[in-house]
Amino acid sequence: MPIKQDGSKVVVTGKISGSVFPTNEKDTVFPVLIEGESAAATIEGALYGRSLEMRGAVSVLGPVVARGDLRISPRGKLIQMLAGLTVNGSVNCEPKIQNLSDQIDVQDAQLIIKGDIAANQNISLKNAIVFGSIRAVNCTLENTIVLGTCIIEESLVVKMSSIGGYASRDVTFEGSCVMIHALGESLTQPIMVPYEMSSNRLISNDIRYYPVIREYNQLLNHSHLNQIYPEYSILSIDTDWVESRVSPNAALDELSMEAMNKWVLSIGGRIGDTSLLSDSIDALTSMLKCGFEFEHYHPQKRNLYVENVSKKLTEQESWILNRVCQ
Repeated sequence: MPIKQDGSKVVVTGKISGSVFPTNEKDTVFPVLIEGESAAATIEGALYGRSLEMRGAVSVLGPVVARGDLRISPRGKLIQMLAGLTVNGSVNCEPKIQNLSDQIDVQDAQLIIKGDIAANQNISLKNAIVFGSIRAVNCTLENTIVLGTCIIEESLVVKMSSIGGYASRDVTFEGSCVMIHALGESLTQPIMVPYEMSSNRLISNDIRYYPVIREYNQLLNHSHLNQIYPEYSILSIDTDWVESRVSPNAALDELSMEAMNKWVLSIGGRIGDTSLLSDSIDALTSMLKCGFEFEHYHPQKRNLYVENVSKKLTEQESWILNRVCQ
């Protein structure tokens, strides 16, 4: 049986053609475990549970909703959620530990989420790719790529990761990071600190602007692996973050009607190749548009759309697009 009750939880294995919902009142009190360790588990519809846990190779094609927490344990395999994620509690991803002294590429991701992630509490992601935005109270990202914006009420911690943009009360960058777009604002001055590996090696803080290093086909910053980037790709707290009076941000539910002082990431004073920036933004916009609209395209033309957009993308960007367009 693909769905069965095992002790105090509901266990889902194998392939489910429809959705997974409680079928009676009793089921609403049991946590749901999606077990994909021995064999891949696939849910072609939506998934709902009081609390959820995913282990091993799991694919969910519909929306994922948890009334409590979501625990993600890829255990060296790949977990995919391809229609967004809404959690009333917290999201915690615990992948197999990876040695950062080795070369890390996009293809090493153990978690891929297409669509926005919304959590009423905290989010912690490692070795993940988010093809969308994140909203939570607190958020910690490690070796993770978020192609959208992180809207965080309190604290955002970016460790060895790449993000499209952010709006948060506090933000901390640890180690080698990337800003995909020059979009960021926080109430307090950003904190830039080294990243400490499990071997106690310290990786100094280094933040790069993605349109400048995009030609290197690296969505993650590999400066700690002796990759040499142009000097002008560096984003510095001394020159690129400025304290400015800005309008309240509705995304953060700032109810004040007056402008307030914030630390804003701004490259307006830089001298740069505007055509390079424009090409990068256009390519990433086309990538996101194709990914989110993929299911609405005519079935016989879907692959053609992906192929046409992939011509504008780097190898890693194309890999991500093909992963979310299945």
